[in-house]
Amino acid sequence: MTAGESERTRAGLQQWFEHQGTDDAVVTVHPGPQATGASHETILFDVTHNGRTRPLVARVHPGDDGVFPHPDLSVEYRLLDALSRTDVPLPGLHAFELDPSWLGAPFYVMDRVDGVVAGDSPPYTMMGWLYEATPDERAHVWFAGLEAMARVHAVDASRLAFVNRGRPLGLEGEIAYWGDYANFVGAELVGCARRAWDWLIANHPDSTDVALCWGDSRLGNQLFANNRCVALLDWEMAAISDPVQDLAWFAYFDDVFTDGIGVPRLEGIPSQQETIARYEAATQRPVANFEWFYVFAAYRFVAIMQRIGLLMIRDGRLPPDSPFPVENFSTVHLDRVCEEKGIP
Repeated sequence: MTAGESERTRAGLQQWFEHQGTDDAVVTVHPGPQATGASHETILFDVTHNGRTRPLVARVHPGDDGVFPHPDLSVEYRLLDALSRTDVPLPGLHAFELDPSWLGAPFYVMDRVDGVVAGDSPPYTMMGWLYEATPDERAHVWFAGLEAMARVHAVDASRLAFVNRGRPLGLEGEIAYWGDYANFVGAELVGCARRAWDWLIANHPDSTDVALCWGDSRLGNQLFANNRCVALLDWEMAAISDPVQDLAWFAYFDDVFTDGIGVPRLEGIPSQQETIARYEAATQRPVANFEWFYVFAAYRFVAIMQRIGLLMIRDGRLPPDSPFPVENFSTVHLDRVCEEKGIP
């Protein structure tokens, strides 16, 4: 965000607070987070009123030509509002604003929670607080994050079907969405993704569980304080589907941030077998079809990375001839997964 953009954002937020009746609010905008996330603009700011300063965050609608098709920030806010009455750790919500005149797009405001994230860029497997932690601390953080994710799957989802935005509930809806996503990417999917998709369709599980899924369930979207998970972030991929989808996504990211970039796993991070066993103990439900959901996770992330790479070329952040959309750490890992599983 340039200095001019920062000032326009600050002025827009201050005018919005004045419109809400907080006439003497003073807004200070801080540099945005660089460690994680690609699909939403996230604005960190403070608002001072009556001698009290509150640290807040604004999540801004990304537009219809971003990482995901047809995003709906109001659905995300409605879900977070429903979850605020459960034991899922979340930032406190303040308001949703549909009028785009303040920041150029709809947005919602929530508390800024003190904590640290296991970064994506550079990944936590290369540097940062988790890299510098002891093996015991890493294991504690991993299981704390896993168990916080498991709380999502225990939520009564009977009134949360709106998160699917009209697509079928359960795995069928996710298969339909991610099949269509291949057309949204903007170019033919890289070969490893096409091979994985054919395998996924041919080996579709006959029966799956149904629960609320967080969607982007990974350490990089969790805030930790004293090695305890205090907030789950980034809910744009939420859906009613099989919760093993979330579990596999959670485990996959440690693999893609090690195998995909050629660095060893951090000592203390539990194995997949340990992770599955801990999840089963936390949820009291057996894990089925993990291998299928793991390939599904790898397919989806390769497709997302191809989309992100193409957007980066379009926006001038990569040169036009960059191979990144089709050659990156996610494709390296999926090629290896296909080879190991005999996916032709």
